[in-house]
Amino acid sequence: MSTKYDAFLPHVLPHVPNCFEEQAIVAIRNACIDFCRDTLVLQQDIDPITMVAGIGTYELEVTRGYVPGQVLGLYYLARKLERKSQLELERLYTRNWQSIDGTPQVYTQFNFTEITFAPKPNETVRNAVTGRMSYLPSRSSTEIDDLIFERYLDEIVVGAVARLMATPNQPYTDAEGSNNYARIFSSKVAQARAFVQGGMNHAPMRVRFQRIW
Repeated sequence: MSTKYDAFLPHVLPHVPNCFEEQAIVAIRNACIDFCRDTLVLQQDIDPITMVAGIGTYELEVTRGYVPGQVLGLYYLARKLERKSQLELERLYTRNWQSIDGTPQVYTQFNFTEITFAPKPNETVRNAVTGRMSYLPSRSSTEIDDLIFERYLDEIVVGAVARLMATPNQPYTDAEGSNNYARIFSSKVAQARAFVQGGMNHAPMRVRFQRIW
């Protein structure tokens, strides 16, 4: 289930008098994006990937309105794969590592929406790759997972107000207030990230988009 960003407005607008709702919603969405990116609080199982012989790169899929965040764990036939940089891959397999066929041993990412395996598979294996990743709202989204509204309303309000007060030449512009809210937001993000790292990332794999609480 999801909550539209305008549900946050009654909690944000009192802090920024004369702010247009459209401006506030942009700030709310951006605060949600920052929060989800930096805390990894929204997570899902990666849909099982069928490896196709000769194909090394595969897309990560998320529900409309979201974009992939960070890969938290990846497995080939239940064997965990290590993440490597391109420089590390060149050291392991030479500069032509993308042309080498074999059994995937490691992976890398050139962007957040794709995974590239090395070596690329030399056989087709159905549902060979499983794993877990975080996800976050897209810049064009209009709503956010209910979990964020129910559990982290205050955090999002603080982050949105910090952004709005930093807007120049507005009735609610307040550089000092923005800095204070930004510090509070950073502290709350750190607390939420510590909570996630302390347990959620080590929870058993679950079906995508189920609650992880």
